[in-house]
Amino acid sequence: MGDIQNDIKRSYDELTYTSKAFPQCSPLRLEACAALLGIEPASSQNARILEIGCSFGGNLIPFALHNPNAKLVGVDLSEEQIRRGCEILSEIGIKNLTLVQKDICEFSAADVGVQKFDYIIAHGVYSWVPDFVKEAILRVVKENLSQNGVAFISYNTYPGWKVKDILRDLMLLASKHEQSAQGRLRAAKEALKIYEKHLQDKVQSGSIEKQMPALALLNWLDIIKTQEDHYILHEYLEHVNDPFYFKDFAGDLDKNGLAYLCESDLSDIFRPDLGASDVDTYKNEKFKDRVESEQLLDFLTNRAFRQSLIVHKDAYAKVADKQIGPSDLNKLHIMINFKKEDGSWLNADDKYMPENIDWLCEVFHKMYPASINLSQILELLPGQKLNVYLAFVKLLSANDNTALAVKEFKNIEYEPGRSRLKPYVVDYLRYFLNHEKPDIAFASELNFNENIKNTDYLIGLEFDGKNSIEQIGAMFAAYINKNKMRIYDNDKEIKGEKINKYALRLVKETAKLFSALFLFEEI
Repeated sequence: MGDIQNDIKRSYDELTYTSKAFPQCSPLRLEACAALLGIEPASSQNARILEIGCSFGGNLIPFALHNPNAKLVGVDLSEEQIRRGCEILSEIGIKNLTLVQKDICEFSAADVGVQKFDYIIAHGVYSWVPDFVKEAILRVVKENLSQNGVAFISYNTYPGWKVKDILRDLMLLASKHEQSAQGRLRAAKEALKIYEKHLQDKVQSGSIEKQMPALALLNWLDIIKTQEDHYILHEYLEHVNDPFYFKDFAGDLDKNGLAYLCESDLSDIFRPDLGASDVDTYKNEKFKDRVESEQLLDFLTNRAFRQSLIVHKDAYAKVADKQIGPSDLNKLHIMINFKKEDGSWLNADDKYMPENIDWLCEVFHKMYPASINLSQILELLPGQKLNVYLAFVKLLSANDNTALAVKEFKNIEYEPGRSRLKPYVVDYLRYFLNHEKPDIAFASELNFNENIKNTDYLIGLEFDGKNSIEQIGAMFAAYINKNKMRIYDNDKEIKGEKINKYALRLVKETAKLFSALFLFEEI
């Protein structure tokens, strides 16, 4: 292992961080995107899945729990993260996920008893390793991905990272004499604080923009201030953070017999243009090559990050000219949580939806959290096939964080005798109850992280299919009183009988949350 690799390993051993799940690289989403585009990937429910740079396994654990017939492998350079990750797997009782400490440069599927992987995930790795490791990652993908397999690779891109490079270089300069991670972090933050004040003073004078992109720098400084310490350390203070142009990444894929399929959010599929007629006309006339067209869009949007799906070159050749139609869209089961404010529909990101699809937003709102399939709407409106299809396309064009799958997700509410907490998530919930500072974050099968509290885990374990909502409320009220917990509502302490009402309300809210996370099953 080279010096740089050893430095990276020491860094990740020294400052570990909470291992989270990411919906954009969920095997369910990769399967759905590939199916939409005609790749015909393996069913994720019994697929073989590899994650490169798995940390404690937090990105794989939710899927492994819900899909016992799938075989998952996580590989990481950090001995400490793999050791603690294996302890978590043992505590939760997961048998179909294996975590391995290994240099990816030396990895082969045969090492873990697998012939080929159907899905390979490398999130937050590719831009943060030296070139020879990048080459190894693409080699591993090429040699170990099944014929119709799909890989996910995220990476930092130019031109968007050009401005961020200025901040990173300043942080590296200011922290170069510090030996510890916390020391580097402290020195870097101090430099950013001074730099921000300097830029703000210069902006007020009105002359700075002629010399440097001060407003763009101040925007990124504001963003950095909201980010967690471990993220700042690994994003800005690692030995390697290597942004590049998309066209260069596509070229490296081609050299390895691989091809770019799409972005994980499908923005390049459903929003291929900017909506500015002169720019779009120029792009479509002058940049007919797909890679060059995507690169132009990166320039026009100042893109700083991509999350790309990769397939074998010969697999892409079969679908390169595919036009998506109703039968393709019908493969998807879609989940979106809309809310209505002042007569307009907004998604979870508070983005307003086009008025001409209000009716479809209302359908999704009424059905949520259940998934909706195109055929379900066509059954209601059999004579409106084209209009319904176009409405679905517009809906997907307007939403980047749509939950997608090829299987149906039902809305199962808690009802004694009819439904219960899925037995295999019991120890998953207990893990979070038993650890004040867990190494992983809770997530649903679709890898969505929710703001779940310890009280939710405690209450959730009582949804056994026998206890009624009222009984669980009484149990929780007794727990509050026994442990002399002080409960506040609108800054006023709740006492006496009001505790019972509070407990019942919280139980109902937890039941609704667990339903939205698909944690219940029918009995």
